[in-house]
Amino acid sequence: MGSLAGKSPKDTYKSLLKVADETNGVSTSVSIIQDGEGTDTCMSISDDQIAITPQNDNTTTTVRITSADSTQIFSADTTNKVIKVGSTATSANSQILEYSVHDLVPTAGTHYFVGRGGAKYTTLNGVAELTNGTGTDPDTTYDGGATTDDLITNLFIIPINSTIDAVKFMVSTSADTDTVINIHLYKFTMSNNGDTDDGNLSGGTLLAHGQATAVDRNVIKTVDCTVDSSAVSAGEVIACFVENETNTNVIKLNTQVLYHFD
Repeated sequence: MGSLAGKSPKDTYKSLLKVADETNGVSTSVSIIQDGEGTDTCMSISDDQIAITPQNDNTTTTVRITSADSTQIFSADTTNKVIKVGSTATSANSQILEYSVHDLVPTAGTHYFVGRGGAKYTTLNGVAELTNGTGTDPDTTYDGGATTDDLITNLFIIPINSTIDAVKFMVSTSADTDTVINIHLYKFTMSNNGDTDDGNLSGGTLLAHGQATAVDRNVIKTVDCTVDSSAVSAGEVIACFVENETNTNVIKLNTQVLYHFD
């Protein structure tokens, strides 16, 4: 960086910074910072505030902080409207949602709802194994009828608009025979009209999917899912499904969903 020593202001004024309010200078009102010839920067200041607003284009690093070795540890991404932190550039308001089951007894080729909180699917504690289709993907609707109450522990209702960033699952079974396990993460619209349809699901949309092969009780398979659609709106519900494609081996599963608020 050069020095202004010995140079005339008429030759260097373009490189000097000033506030736009040339009468009051820095005051209680925010004033944009300009260069010496009046070109606006992205910064504005007052005696108590500082604001950063892109003048021309949003970028993924409108504000950027790095360590001494240039590793980025903070960025304000005005393109995607998100704050990212750490060397992994993870959204600052990231959350982790978990679905898990222990000892789910499947029928081959059937999609089962996965509970939140590690439900043990046995008749001993009355937790129901709820199915939702036998096609390649789960059904996009669900009507629980007189047993809709059994569905509640399998759903997560989104509090505000959110984005799915990643989905990972770990799975094992209770037998030596290899099997193929499929995972689907869906979002649904849940009826809430104050009538007898409340709790029914419609408009199912695939958020993510993944497959583990050669799964048996001697291994724990870990799979990073493909995110197919990331946007989830406030009031929609998220459900996770598991399918034993091959046989009736009992499933032990943990699914983690990384998401952030928009």
